[in-house]
Amino acid sequence: MYRGKDKIEYAIYFATKAHKNQKRKVEDVNMIFHPFTVGMILQRNGCDEDIVAAGILHDVVEDTPYSFDDIEKEFGKKVRDYVYDASEPDKSLEWEDRKKHTIEHIKDAPLGSKLIVACDKITNLESISDCIELYGEEKEYGSLKRGKDKQKWYYTSVYESCINGVDENHPIFKRYRDVLEMVFNY
Repeated sequence: MYRGKDKIEYAIYFATKAHKNQKRKVEDVNMIFHPFTVGMILQRNGCDEDIVAAGILHDVVEDTPYSFDDIEKEFGKKVRDYVYDASEPDKSLEWEDRKKHTIEHIKDAPLGSKLIVACDKITNLESISDCIELYGEEKEYGSLKRGKDKQKWYYTSVYESCINGVDENHPIFKRYRDVLEMVFNY
C-alpha cells in the first residue's frame, strides 16, 4: 500500500510494474505510455489524486493478473471503484457485448469515472489518428478488432454516455468531442 507515499507516484510505480513488457495495440510503444497520458490529462485538468491515480491504473485489471481487490488493498476503495467503472467486464465476451456494457455502465457513473473513461478514449483516438496519418485509414482500421463504422459507433456512444447528466463543456469532454471530430467528422 502507498502508506504515506505520494498516491500518484505509487500509482505510476504500480502501473509500470504491472504493464511491464506490454505494447500498445496500434503503435509500437510501451503500454505504460497510455495510462501515463490518461493520468496527465486528468491532472492537468484539476482532478484529485484518487481520479488521477485511477486513471493511471485504469487498464491494470483488464490487461494484467492484478484484481480489483489488489487495487483496493493498495489504493483504497475509491480508486478501486473508479478503476472498476473504467474497466470492461469479462474479456472473453464478444467485442460488441463488452462495448455495450461500457456504454451503458458509464451513463450513470460518477463524474470522476466519466472523466477517466473520456481520457482513455481521447488517448486511444489520438493514437488512431496518428496511425491513420502515418499508415493510412485502411491499414489502421484493419489492425483493430472492428472497422471504422463500429469504432465510430463505439467512441461516439461512449462520448454521449460520458456527458449524460454532467456539464458537457468540461475541458476533458470538449477535447473528447474535438478528437471525435478529427477522427470521425462527428
